[in-house]
Amino acid sequence: MKKIYSALLFAALFSTGAMAQNESELITQPAAGKTVNLYRTTTGYESVYYYGIPHESTGDWQRLVFGDDGAVYLENPINSIYTKTWIKGYRAEGDTIAFQLPQPIYAEEDIFSGDLIYGYLNRMHPVEEDDKSTFRPNEGEENQVLKYVWRNDSLVMALPEGEMIGMCRANGAWTSYAEGTYKAVHLDNNTVTPPTGADVFDGLMLYMDTEGQSQLYPVKYAFNGSDVYLGDLSANIKGLWIKGEKDGETVTFPATSYVGIDTTTACYVYASSAVMGEGTDEMGSKYEKPCLSSDPLVFTYDAENNSLSTKGMLMIHKSKDDDRSTNIFDSYRYAMVNPWNREPAAPMPPLLTAYQPYDPNPWGGPGGLQFSLSYYSADFNYLDPSHLYYNLYIDGEVQTFSPDDYQNVDTEMTDVPYSFYDQYEFYKYDENARTIYFYKEVKEKIGMEAFYIDGDTRLGSGVAEYYPYGDPTGVKMTDANVKQIKSVEFYDLSGRKVSNPTKGIYLRTVTYSDGTKASRKIVK
Repeated sequence: MKKIYSALLFAALFSTGAMAQNESELITQPAAGKTVNLYRTTTGYESVYYYGIPHESTGDWQRLVFGDDGAVYLENPINSIYTKTWIKGYRAEGDTIAFQLPQPIYAEEDIFSGDLIYGYLNRMHPVEEDDKSTFRPNEGEENQVLKYVWRNDSLVMALPEGEMIGMCRANGAWTSYAEGTYKAVHLDNNTVTPPTGADVFDGLMLYMDTEGQSQLYPVKYAFNGSDVYLGDLSANIKGLWIKGEKDGETVTFPATSYVGIDTTTACYVYASSAVMGEGTDEMGSKYEKPCLSSDPLVFTYDAENNSLSTKGMLMIHKSKDDDRSTNIFDSYRYAMVNPWNREPAAPMPPLLTAYQPYDPNPWGGPGGLQFSLSYYSADFNYLDPSHLYYNLYIDGEVQTFSPDDYQNVDTEMTDVPYSFYDQYEFYKYDENARTIYFYKEVKEKIGMEAFYIDGDTRLGSGVAEYYPYGDPTGVKMTDANVKQIKSVEFYDLSGRKVSNPTKGIYLRTVTYSDGTKASRKIVK
């Protein structure tokens, strides 16, 4: 099969030209009205290495709004690019919903002029240009009406055979993003929750990750008669629960439970029993990975210690029947849930491990401090990560990070949350090890202090300090250099490598100079 071709970089895909819709009509918020949550399954294309590469996905979250203004709004009309915009249509004959295209669905700032440039949704047909296959927008208003059928809580796109909808430049050139088949069913958020009167506990889950390392993660658990609940099982689904049943000391959860909607990465999330199996990467190499199991997830309840434990694996993943590695958000092996004392306390001081001086010369580089954070107090009580922060000090003065100097800082920030990192100027190698870069010369000393902050409560660890030009206390820092980034790679939710990620959801993998890697899911 021929590759579908697109010749230009995505960031430069948009140019000026006349379109049917006014550019100012880019819709980022629909009118008030009845909102329908949709579980979406699609096939189409996405832009990879400037080519249109086949894309398919299931379990994505989308919204349909029947507006009080009489219009109908559909969110993120192309699944392969996460635009966070809407198209506006109307109720047509029978069960049909229609949208007059083209409509703007994407905008970004031109790096030279500062003006907004746009991408437009079109109905398209295949053509051959320069011996390459591509798509061009249909001509005529009647051929730019996009129709869906809304029937029995299901939405299906109706396109003539061979056509697709896709995002094009203002001059009609295709950007490689397109959708050919679409169906969605109405599925609202999970409403399972412990009833009033249930015994609800803060829990700390000790588990083994897929690398064989022991980890801790704060969760909630609850009991109501024979019903047992587990909640807060992943960072983006706080407040959502799954339910199992207790019979004596045995607690059984279904093989797969619906957790709810992850509004951050726009997908439906499930909790499943899992086993370690085998996956294949893009190079054909085999590797170990969690895979869905048909067996129920079984815990043992210890009434004396009010704890739950399992010899199995709990996996949090996107869509109800898909265990591709890029769709797995969390895996908990041999999990044990114990009661957690959330009492506030000062965290242990950061451990400073490496230092890089700031070079103020035009071709110089930023300074860097490598350090390790602790989630524990001095009496070894695990502290709530959402209340943990740190400060950076240069020559005794606390530093405030400004959007003028730091690319991914939106507002001035002095207290840096443990949870904040951008893998650019705030690096996170693992849960504890970090590096922060700074743009100021250190004349005498550099330091860092960790804090537990909750409202007016502010408990500090004391400042850990390093004297680059001689430490009067005699304390030495390792001679190791601050880790440098060797490469940064992006993968989409289908596991394909993406050279130039734009708006959407990706897995970003950073490889450092010492060979270590750090991956995380990002939304652009």
